[in-house]
Amino acid sequence: MERRLGTGLLAAAMACLLGLFGTMFPLCRAYAQDSGQAQVPQLEEGTYVQGEALVSMTTTQAAALTKEGAASFDRDIQVEECWDFGQAQGAQSGQVKDYVALVSSDTYTTQELMEIVSEKYYVDAVAPNSYAHLCGSRKDPLSDYQWYLNGTGALETGSKGIGLAGMKAAPSMQPVVALIDTGVDYTHEDIKDSMWVNPYQSEGLEGVYGYDFANEDADPMDTHGHGTHCAGVIAAQTGNGIGVAGISNAKIMALKVAKDGKETFDTAGVVAAFEYVVQAQQLGVPVAAVNCSWGGGRDTGAVLNTLINKMGKNGALTIFAAGNDAVNWDAVSLPKRQTPYDLTSKYVVVVGASDENDARAYFSDYGNTLVDLFAPGMNILSTVPEAKFLPQFWEESKRARMTAYYNTFTNIDGLYTSAQISGLQSDYTVSLSYEPNVGFRDQPDGCLKYTVKRNMRTAASGQAGAAVLHNGKEQAGFIYLDVTPLELDTSRTYYISGLMAENDGDGTPNWETFQKISSAADSRFVTAGGRTYLALIGINMNSTKPATYYFDNLALSMEDPDTSQFEKCDITSGSSMAGPMVTAAAAVLRGANPYLDAASIRKLLMKCTRSADTVENACVTGGILDLSGVVIQASGLKLNKTSANVRYGATLQLKATVSPSNATNAKIKWTSSNTDYATVSSNGTVAVKKAGVGKTVKITAVTRDGTKLKRTCKVKILKAKI
Repeated sequence: MERRLGTGLLAAAMACLLGLFGTMFPLCRAYAQDSGQAQVPQLEEGTYVQGEALVSMTTTQAAALTKEGAASFDRDIQVEECWDFGQAQGAQSGQVKDYVALVSSDTYTTQELMEIVSEKYYVDAVAPNSYAHLCGSRKDPLSDYQWYLNGTGALETGSKGIGLAGMKAAPSMQPVVALIDTGVDYTHEDIKDSMWVNPYQSEGLEGVYGYDFANEDADPMDTHGHGTHCAGVIAAQTGNGIGVAGISNAKIMALKVAKDGKETFDTAGVVAAFEYVVQAQQLGVPVAAVNCSWGGGRDTGAVLNTLINKMGKNGALTIFAAGNDAVNWDAVSLPKRQTPYDLTSKYVVVVGASDENDARAYFSDYGNTLVDLFAPGMNILSTVPEAKFLPQFWEESKRARMTAYYNTFTNIDGLYTSAQISGLQSDYTVSLSYEPNVGFRDQPDGCLKYTVKRNMRTAASGQAGAAVLHNGKEQAGFIYLDVTPLELDTSRTYYISGLMAENDGDGTPNWETFQKISSAADSRFVTAGGRTYLALIGINMNSTKPATYYFDNLALSMEDPDTSQFEKCDITSGSSMAGPMVTAAAAVLRGANPYLDAASIRKLLMKCTRSADTVENACVTGGILDLSGVVIQASGLKLNKTSANVRYGATLQLKATVSPSNATNAKIKWTSSNTDYATVSSNGTVAVKKAGVGKTVKITAVTRDGTKLKRTCKVKILKAKI
């Protein structure tokens, strides 16, 4: 980063003079290496918290911006919080640390605030507090619908998924994944045994399973669902006979940064979460990866890079979702790039979303130099906090037992619109037809095509509970099921569910689930013309422009169903789902190679892909995550002998032992320092020659897996016995 000469050097020089014989002397040398003022980024309205800024510093605790409260140099600036990231790299004194502070002002604009604090000589970077947003045992009963594991199961795909079945690497340790998100439902039956449990609370690291930085308490419970969905992809318990199967054996550290019901949050919460990770790492927690299924905001790179580098040097990769706006970030100029595209840390991995045919999901962001790899992100089934009526993912016997109606569509018999029901009034025009070429991939048939428009441009009536009619008129353009033959008791409670996708004309449909409830208090039943109809779902809109949707796997429960039989799972699409798959892969690699640093794990991770023409020019690797490429590298090499005497006419058998015992490639390359005196075969057999008598030859074994571990045996050649 460019810095200018001036007040910074003067202050540093004064610090040297004042502390010449004390601890400030090494501090002076650290400062004198850089001189000048931190660059102040340009702002874009609406992307940051007004009157707040983040400040990255390398200094001691004596600096003004490390102290919470009014700044000593300007009472109109408040230091709201300061996070300590430990000793600065290269500092000769433990008192010189990396800090990030959140500062605010009611007097200055954000731009003015950043300009003022950037003048401090110890400030490395400043940024606005930007907004980010959310981008062998019993069989797990829903795993058939996790197409992304191996491209097999109940869903028809043209993909091999992530090749989980082909993964041969067995973990030798259990790493931790820090999940920075909406929290995690740590009571979820499929996740509770995968939660990290904090052993360092007595040493100041708060929270049992992590921490809630959105509400500043120790309970990171998820009520939104996004974080729990990510957690299930990473590490849901496998083979427990419940729900879905996770990818890794990692433990989940839940770090909540988004308030309940919110999908945006400020970067200060992320900084606080990063500090928590660093503290945990310093206490000995083996954090392998930090999952960031979010992005947005600009000009935070200079601040976040420092923290990501800190976590990286401590062993963790930071995995970001690419985003869901179909943007080619290579074509976006540097000043306009948003996080994670303004980051330059070598410990960052950016992941795009692929679909069931190994193509780039139509919504996924991409970039030949800025997105590292792709992973499945379309129609991903995983854990959520709330139990749902989703017979679409049940075994046939359970579905038959718990549903009164289930339709995967070969026609539209029994379904109606208000125009077909005598006496129903509506401001909507709805048309229903059978679509043979589109449908959820569990069946070869098609789906229901639904087109709706509002007849006049007037304000849509406000929803009154779940009621179908308001003042005698439809509240939305509904799809009705004739339930007369089912003889249902309309005073009972029924659950309705299905899959829906908007017809946006882009590639594979992005299916989402919906759930509705009909009860005695909020009934969805309508009686007309001597028949009974149930409103399955309706679209409420103001526009007179028609909109088209697809519906599939429509279901109606039996009356008053046993909700304990419902699953706490749901299907979601987005690069937010692709990111956790790569996070899980990083955890797998770290578990199998616990001695490797984060940079080495990243190199292995980039090799865990299979080429796909559809993403060849959309990411750095040109491929999609494939865990069949996971390797366990050699960490040790021993020879049965390090020195030996061999008489001419005899041979020596050397044996090389590679550790760990399950290393993917245990092959050895053998060489002799002088083949005129002695040779060595590919299996380590040493044969000496007459010309070598009285000489010493070095026989060397080197691992062939790229680690190039080397061990040598010194062989002294003796005369033959007479």
